[in-house]
Amino acid sequence: MHQDIENKLYAMFWDLTPVARKDKIKNILRDPVAAFRDEQVFLRALNSLNWYELIQLAGSDHLLELLNNVNLNHLFPESRRKYYRNAKSLLSKYIISAAG
Repeated sequence: MHQDIENKLYAMFWDLTPVARKDKIKNILRDPVAAFRDEQVFLRALNSLNWYELIQLAGSDHLLELLNNVNLNHLFPESRRKYYRNAKSLLSKYIISAAG
Protein backbone atom coordinates (compact mmCIF):
# COMPACT_ATOMS: atom_id res chain seq x y z
CA MET A 1 0.00 0.00 0.00
CA HIS A 2 2.91 2.35 0.70
CA GLN A 3 3.92 2.28 -2.97
CA ASP A 4 0.34 3.17 -3.96
CA ILE A 5 0.45 6.24 -1.73
CA GLU A 6 3.81 7.25 -3.12
CA ASN A 7 2.47 6.95 -6.68
CA LYS A 8 -0.51 9.11 -5.75
CA LEU A 9 1.83 11.68 -4.21
CA TYR A 10 3.78 11.86 -7.48
CA ALA A 11 0.52 12.42 -9.36
CA MET A 12 -0.55 14.99 -6.76
CA PHE A 13 2.42 17.20 -7.65
CA TRP A 14 2.17 16.79 -11.42
CA ASP A 15 2.78 20.50 -12.01
CA LEU A 16 6.12 20.74 -10.16
CA THR A 17 9.56 20.12 -11.56
CA PRO A 18 10.93 16.62 -10.88
CA VAL A 19 13.32 17.99 -8.24
CA ALA A 20 10.60 19.98 -6.44
CA ARG A 21 8.22 17.01 -6.68
CA LYS A 22 10.77 14.67 -5.07
CA ASP A 23 11.42 17.22 -2.34
CA LYS A 24 7.72 17.59 -1.46
CA ILE A 25 7.18 13.83 -1.44
CA LYS A 26 10.26 13.23 0.71
CA ASN A 27 8.96 15.80 3.22
CA ILE A 28 5.52 14.19 3.32
CA LEU A 29 6.88 10.69 3.80
CA ARG A 30 9.37 11.83 6.46
CA ASP A 31 6.96 13.98 8.51
CA PRO A 32 3.43 14.12 7.06
CA VAL A 33 1.98 16.26 9.85
CA ALA A 34 4.58 18.99 9.37
CA ALA A 35 4.22 18.80 5.59
CA PHE A 36 0.42 19.00 5.82
CA ARG A 37 0.65 22.19 7.88
CA ASP A 38 1.29 23.84 4.51
CA GLU A 39 -2.31 24.52 3.49
CA GLN A 40 -1.67 24.06 -0.23
CA VAL A 41 -0.01 20.68 0.31
CA PHE A 42 -2.81 19.53 2.60
CA LEU A 43 -5.53 20.64 0.18
CA ARG A 44 -3.83 18.70 -2.59
CA ALA A 45 -3.70 15.67 -0.30
CA LEU A 46 -7.39 15.98 0.54
CA ASN A 47 -8.20 16.05 -3.16
CA SER A 48 -5.79 13.26 -4.16
CA LEU A 49 -5.68 10.70 -1.37
CA ASN A 50 -8.50 8.74 0.15
CA TRP A 51 -9.47 8.92 3.79
CA TYR A 52 -7.59 5.77 4.81
CA GLU A 53 -4.39 6.91 3.13
CA LEU A 54 -4.57 10.22 4.96
CA ILE A 55 -5.01 8.42 8.28
CA GLN A 56 -2.16 6.05 7.43
CA LEU A 57 0.15 8.99 6.72
CA ALA A 58 -0.82 11.46 9.45
CA GLY A 59 -2.60 9.42 12.11
CA SER A 60 -6.20 10.00 13.16
CA ASP A 61 -5.57 12.52 15.96
CA HIS A 62 -3.28 14.64 13.78
CA LEU A 63 -5.70 14.43 10.89
CA LEU A 64 -8.49 15.68 13.13
CA GLU A 65 -6.33 18.67 14.06
CA LEU A 66 -5.49 19.39 10.40
CA LEU A 67 -9.13 19.27 9.32
CA ASN A 68 -9.84 22.79 10.54
CA ASN A 69 -12.50 25.12 9.15
CA VAL A 70 -9.98 27.16 7.17
CA ASN A 71 -8.84 24.09 5.24
CA LEU A 72 -12.33 22.69 4.88
CA ASN A 73 -13.70 25.97 3.53
CA HIS A 74 -11.14 25.90 0.70
CA LEU A 75 -12.30 22.53 -0.60
CA PHE A 76 -14.28 22.40 -3.82
CA PRO A 77 -16.89 21.29 -4.74
CA GLU A 78 -19.32 21.63 -1.87
CA SER A 79 -19.82 17.86 -1.76
CA ARG A 80 -16.13 17.38 -0.91
CA ARG A 81 -16.39 19.97 1.88
CA LYS A 82 -19.44 18.16 3.26
CA TYR A 83 -17.66 14.78 2.99
CA TYR A 84 -14.70 15.96 5.06
CA ARG A 85 -16.87 17.80 7.60
CA ASN A 86 -18.78 14.56 8.14
CA ALA A 87 -15.53 12.61 8.32
CA LYS A 88 -14.15 15.07 10.88
CA SER A 89 -17.29 14.69 12.98
CA LEU A 90 -17.08 10.89 12.87
CA LEU A 91 -13.37 10.93 13.58
CA SER A 92 -13.82 13.18 16.62
CA LYS A 93 -16.46 10.82 18.02
CA TYR A 94 -14.19 7.83 17.40
CA ILE A 95 -11.20 9.44 19.13
CA ILE A 96 -13.27 10.56 22.14
CA SER A 97 -14.92 7.15 22.57
CA ALA A 98 -11.59 5.34 22.21
CA ALA A 99 -9.99 7.54 24.88
CA GLY A 100 -12.87 7.26 27.29
